[in-house]
Amino acid sequence: MLVISSSRCTSIAWVPGGDGTFVVAHADGNMYVYEKASSNNFKAFFHLGNKDGAGDSSFFVIKDQTQFSVAHARYSKSNPIARWHVCQGSINSIAFSFDGAYLATVGRDGYLRVFDYPKEQLVCGGKGYYGAVLCCAWSMDGKYILTGGEDDLVQVWSMEDRKVVAWGEGHNSWVSGVAFDPYWSSPNSDGTTETVMYRFGSVGQDTQLLLWDLEMDEIVVPLRRCPPGGSPTYSTGSQSSHWDNVSPLGTLQPASSIRDVPKISPVVAHRVHTEPLSGLIFTQESVLTVCQEGHIKTWMRPGITESQSSNTETLSSSAKDKLLLPSKTGGSSYKQ
Repeated sequence: MLVISSSRCTSIAWVPGGDGTFVVAHADGNMYVYEKASSNNFKAFFHLGNKDGAGDSSFFVIKDQTQFSVAHARYSKSNPIARWHVCQGSINSIAFSFDGAYLATVGRDGYLRVFDYPKEQLVCGGKGYYGAVLCCAWSMDGKYILTGGEDDLVQVWSMEDRKVVAWGEGHNSWVSGVAFDPYWSSPNSDGTTETVMYRFGSVGQDTQLLLWDLEMDEIVVPLRRCPPGGSPTYSTGSQSSHWDNVSPLGTLQPASSIRDVPKISPVVAHRVHTEPLSGLIFTQESVLTVCQEGHIKTWMRPGITESQSSNTETLSSSAKDKLLLPSKTGGSSYKQ
């Protein structure tokens, strides 16, 4: 059994289309890339109380802990095949875009970082408002990244603009899990135009599941510049012209002024567990939530028959202690 790192493992992700390649993040700011097929007798133990780092002998010593670096194994048949040093302190979560082109990481230092995975380059990133960032997730089209953390907020980052384009307030404690709903399709309000809308969810230490709708064309975007002696003007939409020029490649942005970023509110808020929540997953039929005690609950989507949901609980939009959704998303009730 091989000791890879003396630091605890914090997150694991398969590389989309990587034929068994996966990435493991650690609390020391390192990520290791493994190829499942490179060793018939592959075994790795990610955490022993070994403090001398002997298991890292396949890679050169990191000279500057503050700088991003990538090192490849000295031996062709080694596993792991590469080590990425991302930051000082813990990497809390990692997530690949669905095409495998980009890798997002969030960490103890409060930063989101986005890497071009094939090129092994830092593309962009930025700082949250307060404390560590704990979780991240990609939209299906790769245009947006969700993050959540110790500031109790959900932030929406745009890959086009390379910055935060919306933030959501609704949790009363740390946000521990975020996810886009890839199976939800937005209803068309007038039936004449196609409106792009995203549905996503978040869970937190406050035991709540929140559901959010993100429609960039309807968000009021405050423009930062106004004529001398004039008043700030506002516009709608999410086009790049509403923002400052896109930052250079590889730049980590400071936290944006919260007044300069549109605020969104949840359309559903429901206390789903008695213990703090740690994650959520959307499936075609349901939403799964899990708490820190290891309990999993399945919330059925609307239209699922009673026989299909006989072993589940309810989160819906009618009756006492159930939550009513706006008319735009009418019918989007959930049963557990």
